[in-house]
Amino acid sequence: MKSLHVVRLALLTISLFSFIMCGKKDEAQTGNTESKSEAQAETPAISDRGDASAAFGTATVSINYGRPKLQGRDMLAQATDGMVWRMGMNEATEIKTDADLKFGATVIPKGNYSLFMKKMSAEQWELIFNKKTGVWGTEYSAADDLASVPLSLSANSQAVEAFTVELTAVNATAGALKVMWGTHILSSAFTVNAGGM
Repeated sequence: MKSLHVVRLALLTISLFSFIMCGKKDEAQTGNTESKSEAQAETPAISDRGDASAAFGTATVSINYGRPKLQGRDMLAQATDGMVWRMGMNEATEIKTDADLKFGATVIPKGNYSLFMKKMSAEQWELIFNKKTGVWGTEYSAADDLASVPLSLSANSQAVEAFTVELTAVNATAGALKVMWGTHILSSAFTVNAGGM
C-alpha cells in the first residue's frame, strides 16, 4: 500500500514537471514568433510594383513599373547588345505625362506610353517610348515606337536590390529620370512644356 502511494506520488511529480517544461517551451516559441514578427515589421516586403511621380507646376509626370529583384544576379550586365528589356517585370512599364517632355532635341507629346530600355553597347542604353500601352512587358513592338533617347550610365556606390525608378523635379520646367538596379544608374534630364497642356 505504501509502495503504491510512492508510485502515485512519483507519477504526479513527473506529470507536474512535464507540464511546467511544456509551458516553458511554448513560451519560448511564442517569444521567437514575436521576435520574427518584430524583425519583419522592421524590414517591410518590397512591392512587385512601384510608382514614381513628380509635379511641374500644374503638370504631373508619373511612371508605374514592375520591381524585379537581383537575388545575387547582375541582370543589366548580362543583357546583350541590341536587346530590348521591358524595364521592370510583368506588365509593361508605363509613363503618363500631362505636358510635353523634351529629352535633348526629342519631343515626347503629352499622353501615355510604354517604356522599354535597349542596350546599345556595354556603356550605352536607350530609353524607348512606345505608343502601345496596357500590354505585357514581353509584347514589345518596334513598329509602335514613338522615339528613343540616350541614357547616361554611371556607377552606384551601393547596390540596389529591387529595380527602382525615380522622377525628380529640378524646378517647374526641368526634371530628371533615374533608373537604378544593382550598381548601375541610368539617367536622363528632360524639360517640361507646361504650356503644352
